[in-house]
Amino acid sequence: MEYSNIYDKFGEKTGELIERNKAHKNGTYHRAIHLWLMNMQNEILIQQRSSDDEWAADFWYVSVAGHVDSSEGVKNTLIRETKEELGLDISHITDSIQYLYTFTEHITSDDCSYNDNEIIDVFVLKFDFDVNQITIQAEEVQAVKFITYDEFKKVINNKDKSFWHHIVGFKMLLPALDEFFGSI
Repeated sequence: MEYSNIYDKFGEKTGELIERNKAHKNGTYHRAIHLWLMNMQNEILIQQRSSDDEWAADFWYVSVAGHVDSSEGVKNTLIRETKEELGLDISHITDSIQYLYTFTEHITSDDCSYNDNEIIDVFVLKFDFDVNQITIQAEEVQAVKFITYDEFKKVINNKDKSFWHHIVGFKMLLPALDEFFGSI
């Protein structure tokens, strides 16, 4: 069973823990990460969520996403989730991970069985890797692929229906990635 720290709406820990599935049912604030992976050709890796995913089944999504467990920090979450979802070990290059921004988003399913408040820290990592190095975690991911940054911008700007869109977070994403690309 996975436990998360409970946060208030301002992003401060309350000192309490909650089981992750309960946090998603009752709207308890908890922390998650997004990691955008890029190769040396400035292509972005996207993953297609499993057909069994509870809220984003079959959608294309961020390279790596996951919850920060109560017993670990953000850095360890980035390492763990990348290894779990993609089979990639980034532990030796964590100094190259760049923080982009943090956003909070509320998602409620139509039947109200899913009521999620996540505080999401967003990062980017550019390193030399090939899609053939990836071993996907079938329970969460069904496919991965690279797309160019221009293609990615079109997906986001056109609200491509095959891609899961974070209403709040994606308003900040392209300006942050543009700044990242300008700095490399």
